[in-house]
Amino acid sequence: MMLSVTLILLQGMNPIIASAVVPGLGQLIEGQTGKARAFFIIEGTIWLAFAGFNYYGNELDMSARAFAIDHSGANPLRSDDEYFSAIEDYMTTDDHNLQVERNASWLYPDDIERQKEYIAEHGYYGDDVWSWDTLSSRTVYWEKRKSARENLRRARFMPGFALINRIVSILDVVLFTTDDRIHLDSRPGKIGIYFRF
Repeated sequence: MMLSVTLILLQGMNPIIASAVVPGLGQLIEGQTGKARAFFIIEGTIWLAFAGFNYYGNELDMSARAFAIDHSGANPLRSDDEYFSAIEDYMTTDDHNLQVERNASWLYPDDIERQKEYIAEHGYYGDDVWSWDTLSSRTVYWEKRKSARENLRRARFMPGFALINRIVSILDVVLFTTDDRIHLDSRPGKIGIYFRF
């Protein structure tokens, strides 16, 4: 019963709108099951890849942070990416804070109070200090973070591929279905292209 109702609803949908919602649905309405299956597979693969890259990227990032806590003494209560990026760039907190002081002097050469505010805002002290046990440990951390970034970057591309899949599905419905939706308008006094939505 539910299947028959679903089929009736599908048949009543405009194939172009259906393809915009789910690539391949328009082809299914038009009876082109082979094309529909191909678009469904592509769409499913795109979103599986999106979920997979996101999951793996986040897992790698969490693993990298745990590694940094173990090998550099980083603060386990910190969760901001800026902090863990600084740990990636500097062997010790002293190295980082020295660069912060240089930046403060360059940005505010004649304003000691603004320098102090900048240093207090961007430096790390107290529980936030770190010091890598070895350079190789920091390199391992950098590699983990790099791999995490690459996977998360790939995940961000997936919605774009999903949009392209919809555009191709819509164009396929418009241009290559058995229903004559687009053709030259040769009626008397009419010159142009006729499109039926």
